[in-house]
Amino acid sequence: MIIRWTILTFALLSPWMPQHLHAQGQSQPAAASGAGFAFVSAQDGGLGSTMTLSQLQQVQKKADEAASPLSVSPAAEPVPALRYHLYPRQSELRPGSALLHYARAQILYQQMAKDVTTEWNTWATEEVRPTDEQLAAVVGSLKHVYVELHELAMSEDFTWDHRIRDLRGPEVYAYLLPDVQEARAMALLLRIKIMHQIRQKDFEGVFSSVSDGFRLAEFVGQGETLIQKLVGIAIAAIIRDALEDAISTPGCPNLYWAIASVPQPLVNVGQSAVWELDNIHRVLPALAEAESAEWSEAQATQKWASLVSDLGALSGDASPAGRDSQLALALASVTFVDSARQRLQVGGVEADRLSKLPALQVVLMDAAREVRRVGDDLAKAHLLPAHLAKPLLEREDAEFRQWLGDNRLSSVGAAIGGLLFPAVKQVMEAETRMLVGHARLMTLEAIRMYASEHDGELPNSLDQLTTVPAMSDPYTNQPFEYRVEDIDGRPTLTLTAAGPTNFRPLQVLRATIAK
Repeated sequence: MIIRWTILTFALLSPWMPQHLHAQGQSQPAAASGAGFAFVSAQDGGLGSTMTLSQLQQVQKKADEAASPLSVSPAAEPVPALRYHLYPRQSELRPGSALLHYARAQILYQQMAKDVTTEWNTWATEEVRPTDEQLAAVVGSLKHVYVELHELAMSEDFTWDHRIRDLRGPEVYAYLLPDVQEARAMALLLRIKIMHQIRQKDFEGVFSSVSDGFRLAEFVGQGETLIQKLVGIAIAAIIRDALEDAISTPGCPNLYWAIASVPQPLVNVGQSAVWELDNIHRVLPALAEAESAEWSEAQATQKWASLVSDLGALSGDASPAGRDSQLALALASVTFVDSARQRLQVGGVEADRLSKLPALQVVLMDAAREVRRVGDDLAKAHLLPAHLAKPLLEREDAEFRQWLGDNRLSSVGAAIGGLLFPAVKQVMEAETRMLVGHARLMTLEAIRMYASEHDGELPNSLDQLTTVPAMSDPYTNQPFEYRVEDIDGRPTLTLTAAGPTNFRPLQVLRATIAK
């Protein structure tokens, strides 16, 4: 999305314009990777950082078509109970840098022919079903890549810090993250390897590869930005899908405690949501300076021009025409100053001081305070567990949208917030869906354990799971909705979460039990 400068100028009076363009989910330039806002403000953030709404609809349609029940068998608790694990034990980690092995894996992969790797991706996404011979050949050719990904997973030095927090101005959002975006290719390669291992009934190999995948997700999910978190979550989802395939393969041991070994949340989006909501003053330095500075009229004009220029750079046009810039200055000084002064007085700024400040400094001071206040309100829910945060987040999101509507003609802060604040409601939803997938698989394994102890029978309710407990639905902190029905002569269970209601394949897990 490239917003022309003339559109940006009038965005000060119509902040819904850029927000509307964001919501279209149009393809983004690579330079936007560091920001995350354009992607997250669409309804697609939880499924991948660069997935457009059009792509989401295609995935959603495919998922709706493919939402057939898993076929699983009873499986007793392993002996010893912690025999299997899907995350490295602390004692297994070795000295070395995960970043080194990630770079080596990427280089080795990039050296392969592009047409071949594109075909492999269709296998990983199950668009094409390869033969056993094809899978074996590909896994063999990727041997050195897999070695590096395993070494990454087992590295003690797990640091991958871009230190985007040290940047200032539009560079914060213009910072490129191609290394993060390419990580999903590594996850798809692991998906192919797991597919091969499942066909070979090599469950020990499956568990090792799944562990490598979860560590990759955690590795990528480091850093300040929501993009890094969302790519990490997308990788975790790819690996979890592969794990479901393993569980539905006859002979797969019970993985209740193995799944429990994976830290949760594997990727914490709350930290990045708070960081990005508190980031506007770093991105627009004029806001940070306005409250304490003593500017002349000329300095205030220069600072305002700098802010308008920075907004232009963020939207893809860093070279505004002077005439448009002057128009933006005039609009702000005439339209916003009285309401800005009134809000500042209510907030405790003395009227005598305000009367001595340049009008544009008053506007910027008010914008700084409004952006900080609203950003904190949107961020605070991310400090709570999902089931407690949900009602607060919904309320704050509604109040945010009301604030945008009420202040679009009187607040530069509302214009900036409408353009740059992420859709935090969708952000927390992404993490919650990840937690749901984890908890639901553990509950399915608890049911498989019960069935092994009761001649293949399913429990009538989750309360009957006494050997190991069912996990709670992270949306509510209450048990999943559970029911059993007979379909084509086979007992079929359904575990339903409270959300997401707009993407049913992620809300419902169905499985048939073979006695």
